[in-house]
Amino acid sequence: MTVRTARSLHVEALDALVRGRMAEVAVARDWELLREVARLARQDAPVELASTDPALYSTWRAAVTKYHLKGWTHMTPERVDAVRDRAGGRKQAPRVA
Repeated sequence: MTVRTARSLHVEALDALVRGRMAEVAVARDWELLREVARLARQDAPVELASTDPALYSTWRAAVTKYHLKGWTHMTPERVDAVRDRAGGRKQAPRVA
């Protein structure tokens, strides 16, 4: 498993959000990346980008809109954590007495 820096996680999550790859990330069970995608969608594009990088701002805003229109609204960072915890609990080997 490769360790991601905070910056690389942010860039990878923004790319997944812009390209609409949330389902792909969820199927891969990349919880760290899925949580970051959810966080970026919830926080929305920083308003400062409108003047410093208008193209990125409009792309990010459009991606967040599509995120909600495709039904991902309820995928919050907290919800990702809950699903990860439940999925992790199922993978435990049964105890033998």
